[in-house]
Amino acid sequence: MSLASPSLSLFVGLRYWRARKDTRFVSFITLFSVLGIALGVAALIIVSSVMNGLEGRLKGKILGAVPQLVIEAREGSLSRFDPLLSEDPRIRGAVPMLTSEAMVQRGRELGGVQLLGVEPEQEAPLSAVASHMLYGNLADLKAGEYQIILGSQLARHLNVLPGDRVRVMTAQGARYTPMGRVPPQRQFTVAGVFELGSDIDKGLALINLSDAQRLIRQKPDLRLYLHDAFDAPLLSQELAAKAKTQLGEELVLTDWRSQYGQLFSAVKMEKRMMSLLLGLIIAVAAFNIVSALVMMVTDKTADVAILKTLGLSRRQVMGVFSVQGMSSAALGTVVGLTVGLLLANHLQPVLSVLGIWLLPPGQPLPVIVDPVQVASVVGGALALSFLATLYPAWRASQVNPAEILRYE
Repeated sequence: MSLASPSLSLFVGLRYWRARKDTRFVSFITLFSVLGIALGVAALIIVSSVMNGLEGRLKGKILGAVPQLVIEAREGSLSRFDPLLSEDPRIRGAVPMLTSEAMVQRGRELGGVQLLGVEPEQEAPLSAVASHMLYGNLADLKAGEYQIILGSQLARHLNVLPGDRVRVMTAQGARYTPMGRVPPQRQFTVAGVFELGSDIDKGLALINLSDAQRLIRQKPDLRLYLHDAFDAPLLSQELAAKAKTQLGEELVLTDWRSQYGQLFSAVKMEKRMMSLLLGLIIAVAAFNIVSALVMMVTDKTADVAILKTLGLSRRQVMGVFSVQGMSSAALGTVVGLTVGLLLANHLQPVLSVLGIWLLPPGQPLPVIVDPVQVASVVGGALALSFLATLYPAWRASQVNPAEILRYE
């Protein structure tokens, strides 16, 4: 093999990496670094996948039931917004809706809710509530019959079942009487109960849109359902700009962040902090590569001097020790990737065998493996490991053959 061959550094580096019989301590440190990288990569993949799953569950069960993006109607028909919404692939559907803060009362028990007035036929194919009904269905909300659908936690708190009657008092549409300002209220019959498995179950109630208009005395707004609720902030800006250009009016838009922005910001912050903490495991393992390579450079100084006298360039010497360090990093990354993906895709069965339930019994741990996220973990581990090899490799390239070999 020619000394000028670019594969020479790869060949010598792999030989040094495999030949460890006379350097037991260096081999131990290298093994420790390989295991550290594998542990860090596997833990980061597993934890990030679980956090993605929990975030996805929250997104589906909370943001799938509450208004994701609302265009306030003000004056005029809702149909004037159709040109703004057509052909936008991010929008699943647009339905009329009225919303108000309200109190639901049964006897001495009270519960505060967000009251939604909806069109059952248009709402059913879009809302997460329709697919999580314990009793009844959205079609039971017939206009003029004053029916109401409650969340399971609220129904248990009020101790009501379908067919029972509750009193609804809203915060909007108050009437002025000789006795003062009186909030609108009316008796409703419980038509159904839904259960999403989140706080929505105690803070949401649905009635027919026409009943809501009679109760609140306001015009309905336009509620947008999105394929990804996290698109709402950017989409609202784009719609406001298009409305100013095409319709010549200022749109008033609200999205889910007004109610649940802090919750999802906390989840995102927790994901970042967990990634940072687990990334430190990979960083520590990468520094172990530095230690192992420094000792290897010291042990192989005479070999490096001989290779340089034979014509090996400084760049090739750096390549030899970079290959050696990256071999350990690649092995640890591949092991961590394999273990991480296997455990992430079979995490609930493994936890069940160990008798561990992180969620209430019967609720499987949600896991979403994001290929882009996995690729960034692998790429980050390899990049950090490569940076760790640069200093020891540079030290090796500075070896002076004349000083090292003069006593040989």
